[in-house]
Amino acid sequence: MNMRVIPVPEGLAADCRAFFPKLLRSYLESGNLNWRALGDHWVSLQLVCRLLWNDDCPFLPTVDHLIRHTCGYQHAIWLRKSGTYGGAARVVAAHVDNYLRNPNGYPRPPVGLWVSNALSAELPSTDKLLLEHELSGLPIRSE
Repeated sequence: MNMRVIPVPEGLAADCRAFFPKLLRSYLESGNLNWRALGDHWVSLQLVCRLLWNDDCPFLPTVDHLIRHTCGYQHAIWLRKSGTYGGAARVVAAHVDNYLRNPNGYPRPPVGLWVSNALSAELPSTDKLLLEHELSGLPIRSE
């Protein structure tokens, strides 16, 4: 599987898991990819996907409908091959990447057997989306 490990402190991973469905719901409903405050950190859906990339924690069944909506008819592939937050992050990152490369008015999935390809991706497609000017525009909290 993925040879590159993105280290995430366990506390932040738990926060990301809890925040992920909220960000995903907002994206699916409106295409909103804005940065939001998560405790003392600023995150976007792309960054949360990157942080959860290798997370083997099982995805909560209570929010499975969001992944079902993201994957469409290929939901069974995600469920069979992964069913984890890491797998969810991978398919959402691929979905977002498609949306940003092919703007079409609202978020919709790529064509073809994209879920299987997303689950076996080596690196987050969101790497290129973490732009320096986006980060510099965020308010900084001083401690």
